[in-house]
Amino acid sequence: MRIYLSGPITGHTDEAIRSWRSLAIRRLSPLGEVIDPTLARYDSDVAFQKQESPPEALDRLRHGLLVVRRNRNLIRSCDVVLANFLGAGSKASIGSIGEIYWAEEFGKPVFIVRERFGNVHDHAMLNAIASRVVYALEDGFKLIEELAAVTEADAQSA
Repeated sequence: MRIYLSGPITGHTDEAIRSWRSLAIRRLSPLGEVIDPTLARYDSDVAFQKQESPPEALDRLRHGLLVVRRNRNLIRSCDVVLANFLGAGSKASIGSIGEIYWAEEFGKPVFIVRERFGNVHDHAMLNAIASRVVYALEDGFKLIEELAAVTEADAQSA
């Protein structure tokens, strides 16, 4: 099983970006490959608030193209997407929302983890795409364990 981790990056600290992903890798690795796109270079700067020179803007554009192509292909090749929006703050994660839409297009299950109330990602369209919405990271892990068990049982009976 290939599990893709999605969640906010822009405007967040390295600790906020990496802590839950590290936990997910430890918890879910026994089930298969856990794909964490933040293990590669990422940019958490809030770019619209910065003055950029033309070469800096071009570098950001190139990095964005690389991330889009890489992440889209990773999602295409995964079996499930775990999107964690706990503590996301007041700004929607554009990148994560894009990843969820790719997963939908590729027919991949999406498990969203967020607060029950007050999370900016509590949106009718995301809720409609989600295979399940849960309110604790542990519950997201359990959903993936259940999916892995069903997938393994299906493979054994085939």
